[in-house]
Amino acid sequence: MFCSNDDCPDYLNTGLRSEYFNDVIVCPYCETPLVAERPPLEPFDDGNPQKPRVGDDETMEPVIEATDLTEVAVIKSVLDAAGIPYLAHGEQRFGAFRGAFVSGSIFNPSSRGVVFTVPSRMAEEARILLEEFDEEPGRV
Repeated sequence: MFCSNDDCPDYLNTGLRSEYFNDVIVCPYCETPLVAERPPLEPFDDGNPQKPRVGDDETMEPVIEATDLTEVAVIKSVLDAAGIPYLAHGEQRFGAFRGAFVSGSIFNPSSRGVVFTVPSRMAEEARILLEEFDEEPGRV
């Protein structure tokens, strides 16, 4: 099952059509009904000709973890400005209050913050750009 919405936030961020299990019938990002066939790839244009695309078979590597929504926003803007595609894992766990987790707490060792992953070929560049935000260098 695939999302066919050209305005889907996931598609706009990655340039890829996400694939879902057959029991998922609605895209979790844009709530568009999913289709059985992968939509044909069209030239992806997000208005930034410098932003590289992520290949279907490309591996993603974690570069930084943030537990503060303000820090998450800054990290996103730094990566966007550098043209580095990323995925932010765990952002949905934050509540409306700064730093508050919906399930768990920052004092719970099983809960984690937002982990940013980037294509492996760009991981070192991203780490250098984000070095000042990482309180403990090398922790991810």
